[in-house]
Amino acid sequence: MIGRELGIRSTTISDLVGQLVARDLVHENTPRSRTKGRPTSILSFNAQRLGAVYVTVTDQSLVASAVDLNMRTIGQVIANPPPEADNNNLVQSLRQLIKDAARYFPPGMENGAIVFSLSGLLDVPGKIWCVSSRWPRMRNLDLGQAFGDLGPKIWLIRNLDAELTGISQAEQHGEEETSLLLHWGHGIGAAYAVGREVVNRNRGRFCEIGHWMLGNGQNRQCTCGNKDCLETVAALWAIGPRLAEEFPGLPQNEREAAITLARLDLLDSPVIKSALSDMLRLTANLCRLLFPDRVVLTGPFVQNPDIFRKFVDTLAVAPMLRSVDKVRVSTGDAHQSAEVSGALSGPFEECLAALVSREV
Repeated sequence: MIGRELGIRSTTISDLVGQLVARDLVHENTPRSRTKGRPTSILSFNAQRLGAVYVTVTDQSLVASAVDLNMRTIGQVIANPPPEADNNNLVQSLRQLIKDAARYFPPGMENGAIVFSLSGLLDVPGKIWCVSSRWPRMRNLDLGQAFGDLGPKIWLIRNLDAELTGISQAEQHGEEETSLLLHWGHGIGAAYAVGREVVNRNRGRFCEIGHWMLGNGQNRQCTCGNKDCLETVAALWAIGPRLAEEFPGLPQNEREAAITLARLDLLDSPVIKSALSDMLRLTANLCRLLFPDRVVLTGPFVQNPDIFRKFVDTLAVAPMLRSVDKVRVSTGDAHQSAEVSGALSGPFEECLAALVSREV
């Protein structure tokens, strides 16, 4: 069947399969047969031949996961550095997380990469985590220098760029199709892609909309050090405590908040009304700037159907947008599967190519 699909001789296929089996990427099993002739072999992909330690930021936490070639998380560890943590504190936390996550790899599974999918401003070529509003005392943390001694190659990508890459791959966006991803959660940010190419992905800095200054005169301190940024009136870290007064027991982390917010009647909340007004205005203005074919909304707030409908209605009637093709609006996965696949697809491709070319 493979031969017919690819137009390759059976002897060539046997040779290629033999190479994959020799490198333990494919397992070959021959079930017991009651018929005469050559028995049929069953091939299965060994997803645990290679893996990666995947490090990301969730709320105010650092999360490290051991992930196999099927993008399945084998094990996960979490650390909660305080907001006043500096470079040394974060290096200590990250080093321990990476080591603890790697212990989840079963015998025979090779750790091929350490992949950081981080928020804030990055220098991707230099593998430097420049700035994060979550840990404002951290500055220009050189991840390559700090963790290069651990063995696997160090990779760095902005988390929203990884998420939009994963969404574009999964949904098979067209070559000329433009997409805007808007995340509204603990923080606020965006990413933009043409086809499957995310703008500025290879630099690690784009669309820091959460820290656009509103100039509203409210004098609210932002975690980035400035005052009256968008996040001060709309991010979960800022409005979560006030929402908890209206909705007692509301979780303050994104994953649990998404589940709770999805079933609440939010449109009568004064806190939500104000935040939603700013977010709708922001999204409409981004569409006037970038003119995306589709907008993908992620984060806990847009899991609420009433809030999602407000975004759809606003973009449908926004001035200047009615004369162009209708913007398609959708919500992204409330979990991190798209971000994981977007961050790891490149490293895994390189690891597999290196393994296949390795002498046995």
